Amino acid sequence: MIRGDKLFNHLSGGPSMFSRRYTLKAISALVPAFYIPTVSAQDAKILRIVIPFAAGGSSDGMARLLASRLSVELRRTVTVEPTPGGSGILAARRLLNSPADGTTLLNISPTLTIILPKTTKLDFDPLTDFVPVSNMGSNPLLLGVHKSVPATNLREFIAYVKSKPENSINFASGGAGTSTHLVAELFFKRAGLKLTHVPYKGGAPALMDLIAGNVQAYFGNPSDFLAQLSRSDIRVLGTSGEKRLPDLPDIPTLSETIPGLSLVTWNGLAFRKGTPKEDIDRVSQAIQRVSRQPEYIVAMNKMGIAPIGDSPEQFDATIHRDKALWNEAIEIANIKLE
Repeated sequence: MIRGDKLFNHLSGGPSMFSRRYTLKAISALVPAFYIPTVSAQDAKILRIVIPFAAGGSSDGMARLLASRLSVELRRTVTVEPTPGGSGILAARRLLNSPADGTTLLNISPTLTIILPKTTKLDFDPLTDFVPVSNMGSNPLLLGVHKSVPATNLREFIAYVKSKPENSINFASGGAGTSTHLVAELFFKRAGLKLTHVPYKGGAPALMDLIAGNVQAYFGNPSDFLAQLSRSDIRVLGTSGEKRLPDLPDIPTLSETIPGLSLVTWNGLAFRKGTPKEDIDRVSQAIQRVSRQPEYIVAMNKMGIAPIGDSPEQFDATIHRDKALWNEAIEIANIKLE
């Protein structure tokens, strides 16, 4: 830190230019502008949120919304750093190569923590090498169909597909083994349907081909559909969540037609193993406070996300609870370890 006398000399060109009285006045006027609340060395460090997706997507938007409020709660800079590639592997390696000092968080989801280890050989274990901090929020997937499908609800859709030859109806996904693929496979299996899977590289091209009519059905994130619902090209028939979405109260849940069928994706934050518990608890508690803010809740709901903001123990329980259902979907999709 620059001492007061040196700061004055630096700004004024030397003490000879002003009297002592003006020197004191000048320094006093500058104090508020240079004042920084007393914080620990740990809190002064930048907190990085690494996300395994490109900028501009729903996960990026969620993380940035949280980061802006988290920086106020923690009184430290919080940045969001997209690190796409390898279905999350590059982002995971970035966390694992960072020090376990409470300065780097990883955005985790079922894809990275549960699905990827079942489909790809990894040299790390997300369930043991990551330490859950808090679940930012969950979102269901929405089943959308092209206007050429003569169905206005789930029961009519099931009846329509069953009336056609097996595998003659196509459904899109954001890629083999993604949540958009596995939720669809689980639903079709329990509904007794057989459709042909058409994988895409991401949800955006899948949705565009649904709108164009090149595929007949697609399970996508609410954020994928919300901007498109005014179009007459597609209809949304159901949501995979336990409850109807507040912004889409007329869209029924899958479980209203097939009891017990509910599977949602979630986006949470984790530190690497070895991070001090006090750092984990400090950040988790700040996320919990942010998640109770009314304006934050409204903003998350507009993205189709239900904010959660839970404890590390509660988030860990969610991960292990959902593991069995995602594994069932992987078996149905017949996805093998590569």
